[in-house]
Amino acid sequence: MDFPDLTPEATKVHLAQLNDYKEDPLVKFREGTFDDWQCWQKRLEFSRRYVVSLIRIPGTETWLFAGAFQQIGNAGKKAYADREELYYQYHLQKIPETEEYAGRMYISFKNTVRNFIRLGESIQSELVISAITPARLTFGEFPGYRNVVLDRNSIGSILRLNLQSWRTALSVVKGIYVLTDRDGGKLYVGKADGIEGIWGRWKYYFGSGHGGNVGLKEAFGIGDENRLQNITFAILEVMDLNAEKGEIDRRETHWKQILLSREFGHNRN
Repeated sequence: MDFPDLTPEATKVHLAQLNDYKEDPLVKFREGTFDDWQCWQKRLEFSRRYVVSLIRIPGTETWLFAGAFQQIGNAGKKAYADREELYYQYHLQKIPETEEYAGRMYISFKNTVRNFIRLGESIQSELVISAITPARLTFGEFPGYRNVVLDRNSIGSILRLNLQSWRTALSVVKGIYVLTDRDGGKLYVGKADGIEGIWGRWKYYFGSGHGGNVGLKEAFGIGDENRLQNITFAILEVMDLNAEKGEIDRRETHWKQILLSREFGHNRN
């Protein structure tokens, strides 16, 4: 990066991660809304000329470089979303010279304090580039059934954005899926056999939080967002929309037996 004024001493580092409102900045970045989202701050956090934004990859000490910005003032306190307290709205101007690395550069860093805004010079020696990928992180086009591994927030974004390639691919197949409960270390195997295929099952799960399943209601409660944040979804097998119910049921049973999701997971039947 060739931008000589962008020094640690002139920079605040924004260490963005899941907040108290269950907003995931990584999902915001993939949606393309992160830049606007980070402009709203409860306190006058961005008091230096520059802001460098890093987004935590959940469950790791790895951070995605989301961009560098010049701080050019704020519009004072304003109402933000539906929250009771007022927020400062900053004006952050993206620095074009750093954009080639946004969404591609990953940083290793262990944040040992609770602060999510740090002085650049206080942590510069601890920030280590761990990888620079060829492609920028986005939701992009549907990656293929075998490559789908998503958390709840990402599924919600894909549904909300109504991404066409995802909707098309997931609406034309039925199938067997697995939910991984990272908190409890358990699996749940289910089937998508409705007329909207896997897409329709996604919508039901996202809306209810449990998909009507007894075992998942026991594990996650009725819409317990804290627990639901730690679920990932993957596709085990896809089947034609014309597949008979009996065949789908047999394949679901097969996967339950293979993954022992009755004995050690959340399946109850």
